[in-house]
Amino acid sequence: MKAEAEPAEKAGAEAAEEKGNAASAPVTPQAPVSVPPPAPPVPPVRATREPEGQGGGGGRGRGRQKAAVGVVCAALLAGLVWGGAQWLGKDGGTDPGGRSGPQSVPEPYIKKQPTLTVGVKKDQPGLSERTKGGTYRGYEVDLAYAIAHDMGYSREHVVFVPVSSENRSTKLKMGEVDLVIATYSITEERKHAKAPDYSVAFAGPYYVASRSFMVRRKAKTVSIDDSRVLKERELEVCTARGSTYEGWLPKAGYTMTELLPNGYDRCVRDLLDPTSPVYAVSTDDVILAGFVKDDPTELKRLDSSAGAEGYGVAMNPDEKGLKKEVCSALERIMTDGSWEKLYADHLSPLLDRTNPPRKPKMAECRS
Repeated sequence: MKAEAEPAEKAGAEAAEEKGNAASAPVTPQAPVSVPPPAPPVPPVRATREPEGQGGGGGRGRGRQKAAVGVVCAALLAGLVWGGAQWLGKDGGTDPGGRSGPQSVPEPYIKKQPTLTVGVKKDQPGLSERTKGGTYRGYEVDLAYAIAHDMGYSREHVVFVPVSSENRSTKLKMGEVDLVIATYSITEERKHAKAPDYSVAFAGPYYVASRSFMVRRKAKTVSIDDSRVLKERELEVCTARGSTYEGWLPKAGYTMTELLPNGYDRCVRDLLDPTSPVYAVSTDDVILAGFVKDDPTELKRLDSSAGAEGYGVAMNPDEKGLKKEVCSALERIMTDGSWEKLYADHLSPLLDRTNPPRKPKMAECRS
């Protein structure tokens, strides 16, 4: 046993000697290693760790490859997101105030005003008149109900307020009414009024009337069958203050009464008064037709004169959303048969015309 241990001890001594020699040998310096320049910065990406126990012997190498691919994809995705944001900014992703997100949709008018207040005339038979019981009836009253229904109002939440030709714009400006539907002729002067009047916005027109005159069947001193007689004899003509006829009559060569009343009902009383100098009443044919219908033995309407008046639904110019709702309602009324029914129920009996006139083009709803 002792003899076998000697070779092992000798081998150990030789190994120790070789180790010492290696330690004392001079160290040869290595050549410098070239380092590639740093890669351009990329967005930081959180690497996805491969589940343990999967991927076999090459799992670590594949993990590095996946991380590299992830970095490239993230960079591309960031570019797409940035570009998409710029695109959205041009096409509706930002509102006029600079706030991002979808464009805001105006709330329905009924949210602002649970009750719709409408200004109408109280003394125009067939169009709008107040009954002895205090309710309103007529073509424009039912038109108001139809518009209100489209806007979400029930009949119980529609209130009518009497207006005159003179105070219609004031009622709107003061906020006493939301809409005015009162044979309100659409004119540029009314859309761009100067003080003391107020500008209004219109939807429509919903009806186009002709200019006309009404006289007594039994003339006071002069028989009148043509409006030219009024002009030639310089006979006084009455109209409502604030109407378009206040400006048109003098320009057309007619003699207008000095003191104009607020409404046409007063003109009619003066016409029927034998002591009054009024020989005629001038306004739209459909308005005069209502008075003739109420008193056919005393009154008659002359043939319509040149010119036309388009009636519009008036509102405050600041109420852009309200105008859109009213225009939308009128579009429906014009296309689903409601307009023809309104005419048949109210205006056909006044004008003695079965067939309705041509539907007006609603130019104010196109602007």
